[in-house]
Amino acid sequence: MSISHLSLVNQKLAYASAIIRLLNEHPARQPLEHQALVDAAVFHLAMGLHFYLRELAEHHRIKNLSAIDSVQDLVAALQQSDITSSESSELLSLTETNETWLNQLTGYYTQLSKSPGKPKAKKSFGQENLIELVELNEADEAPLLKLTPELLASWLESFRALVLRQRDTSAEY
Repeated sequence: MSISHLSLVNQKLAYASAIIRLLNEHPARQPLEHQALVDAAVFHLAMGLHFYLRELAEHHRIKNLSAIDSVQDLVAALQQSDITSSESSELLSLTETNETWLNQLTGYYTQLSKSPGKPKAKKSFGQENLIELVELNEADEAPLLKLTPELLASWLESFRALVLRQRDTSAEY
C-alpha cells in the first residue's frame, strides 16, 4: 500500500497531538525541553498543512505536486489550470486574515525557519567622542507568539475540523 497525502496529513496531526499531550502531562519542564516540544508541535502542524495542500492539489489533478509549498502556490496552480476551489479560497482567507489560527501557525513557522539577520557593520571611522545613534523604528521582527499547550491544541482542533469538513465536502462531488 502506498502512502498517500491523506495519510501523511493524518500522521502529522497525530504526531502534533502526541506532542501536545506530552506538554499537558508534564507542564513543569525545563525551558529548553518545553520550547523544543512547542516547536516540534508547530513543525508537525506545518508539515500537516504542507501535505494537505498537496492532497488538495492531487484531488484537483494538478500535475506538479512538488511545486506546492504554500497556500499561495496552491491557489496559483489551480488558477493556472482554470480550476476554482472553495477549499483553497478558505485556506487563503485564513492565511491572510490576522489572528486566525492558520495565520498564526504559518507566521510562527516562518519565523522559526528564518536565518538570523546579519548585523550591520559599524562605520570604520566613527567619532569616538559621540554617542552612537540607534534607530528605534528599526524593529527586526515581531516577537514570536507565546505558545501554550492550550493554544496549540486549539490550532490542532481547528485544523482537524477544517480538514474533515473539506474532505466531506469534496467527497460529495
